[in-house]
This record gives sequence, C-alpha cells and structure tokens, in this order.
Amino acid sequence: MGALRAEQWHYDEQLPPAVSESADEEAVRIWIDNGVAELLARRDYLFPLKGKQVGVTFDRLALAVDEHAMCELSGSGSNTVLGRLLLDTTIGTQGDAKISAIEILSVRDPAKLFEQLARDLLEPVAKEGVLAQAEEAQ
Repeated sequence: MGALRAEQWHYDEQLPPAVSESADEEAVRIWIDNGVAELLARRDYLFPLKGKQVGVTFDRLALAVDEHAMCELSGSGSNTVLGRLLLDTTIGTQGDAKISAIEILSVRDPAKLFEQLARDLLEPVAKEGVLAQAEEAQ
C-alpha cells in the first residue's frame, strides 16, 4: 500500500515533459494521450499487428483499477467501505457512492489515478501502435 502511495506522489509531483521531444517521442506521447482518452471513454484502444488486434481494452483498464482497489482494501482499516459502496450505489445517492469509492481508492483525485493506470497499460505497446497508425495512414 505504501509503495502505491509513494508512486502516486511521484506522479503528482513530476514536472511536465521536456520541450525538446523528438518527433518520435511526440508521436508516442500523442498516441498514449489519445489512448487514455479512449479508455476513459469506455472504449478499447486496439490496432492490428501481425494479424491480431493488440492494445488495451477497457476491461483491462477496469481490471487494473480493480487490482488497485483490492490492494488498498487489503490494507484498509475499514471493514465496511466495500459494503457501504454497494449500498450507496444501489439504494443511496451518487454522492455517497463517490465518497465511498474515493475512500477505497485512497487517492485525492481518482481521475488522475485512472489516467496513470491507462498510461501504464499503453506505454508497452505505444511504439508499435504509432507504427501501425503510420502504416494505416499510408
């Protein structure tokens, strides 16, 4: 749990990327940014590679969020937060559900967490994605 919080702090405190990005680095950054937007809009971000669809699905992002939440829950002092979330979602209010969800995730800004998880999933396939995108444009 402490390692995840430490990584989140490092992410929150990092400086913007250097202005001297190469054209390839900029293309990868843009591809990842587009992928993050697609995933957060609940859409898969896939491209063809060697006859297969490669990339990141929305379900894979949901799994990453689930893994993060379960890790936080295992170290949580509250034994009722998951139950409260379910109750808030089904018979409570949207505001109560959001409060419970934020408590489970243990971050100030869940949107930033979701963006970072999406980036982490996209980075390993970004260069291939840029190449596939360039081939498709030709």
